Amino acid sequence: METGNHLDPQEGWGAGNGESFAKLQSLLELVREENRRIEQLSPERRERIRERLMERLARNEVRRRRRRVVLAAVGAALVACAVVTLVVRVHAG
Repeated sequence: METGNHLDPQEGWGAGNGESFAKLQSLLELVREENRRIEQLSPERRERIRERLMERLARNEVRRRRRRVVLAAVGAALVACAVVTLVVRVHAG
């Protein structure tokens, strides 16, 4: 996908020193090259890549949920311990 966008060194993100503009230009060229490479893939290959990506995202989401559940359980256990400690101190005091 060619956007045809062009930045002059004194415009937009290119404003500033020449080194940052050169880095931005090289990053944009990498993105363009990758986009051209992807466009050359067959529809079947694109579909397989998309499926693998979706599977990876699903696995990551399961991991995130699991971590949240564990953290919630640990937090609840800490609160319960604090309450028990307070109750014991109140009855002992």
